[in-house]
Amino acid sequence: MRIVVPFAPGGGGDVLGRLFAEKMAPLLERVIIVENKPGGSTTIGTDVVAKSRPDGNTILLTIPLLLQTSYLFKKLPYDPLKDIVPVVDLVKSPLWIAVSTQKTQATNIAELVKEVRANPKTHVYGSIGNGSSSHILGNHLNKVAQLDMLHVPYKGSAQVSMALASGEVTMTILDLVTLGSLLPTGKVKLIAVTGAERSALTPDIPSLAEQGYPGFELPTWAGFFVPKNTPADIVQKIHNVTVKVINLPEVQPRLKDLGYVGGGKSQLEFQKQVDEENIRWGRLIKGSGIEI
Repeated sequence: MRIVVPFAPGGGGDVLGRLFAEKMAPLLERVIIVENKPGGSTTIGTDVVAKSRPDGNTILLTIPLLLQTSYLFKKLPYDPLKDIVPVVDLVKSPLWIAVSTQKTQATNIAELVKEVRANPKTHVYGSIGNGSSSHILGNHLNKVAQLDMLHVPYKGSAQVSMALASGEVTMTILDLVTLGSLLPTGKVKLIAVTGAERSALTPDIPSLAEQGYPGFELPTWAGFFVPKNTPADIVQKIHNVTVKVINLPEVQPRLKDLGYVGGGKSQLEFQKQVDEENIRWGRLIKGSGIEI
């Protein structure tokens, strides 16, 4: 079996893929390999899975980019709502706005806004790829705060986080699993968190809404998907084994340490979530003016 991760090694998606592959293998009595297929804002890896044999041996681990790209690309080689099937949500998490201390002294959103406005055409925000949550939300911040930060896409979260630490970009919006190891260096600082309220993982970091910028409430998540026409009994088996892994006593604290809350919804519940978020992301993207 293989878990296709449409991101470069080293980021949150890659870490999750390897964790679940390790824990699922003995339960399924199979060898499970993780294949990193980054590029095209996850469309390359997703296309591989969409065109794979529907026999349960190929699983896609992806994030909301699955939905976002359908509104950003003029044409995709697959239909994200028809050619792959949601199986189960693995984790959910807010995202954090982080800044490079080499590029800005800002400790909150108001200070960042003031500094960017005072220095036009000099600040950059990085994302994990065109059409990603970090791109869309960064663009939304530009729009609502009347900023002119330039967007630069990278191939994955590990790459953009290193760009942030080196001062190559001023700001990014990422998960805590990627940013956490950089915080002790002092080169990266968290100044806000998405979601309706503060995260228990970083109780000292106020939400964007709390700082006067609503519209950043959509959470990020990671989930398993399989090609359409995969037999229902195989889909259910993958679901059941995944839920077992999520609830393993050694996995729960690991997910928390990474900055995630474990998932485990039924297939129907996850399908409903995907359908609803598809509509919400569509509205946000259409109103953002982003084109790829």
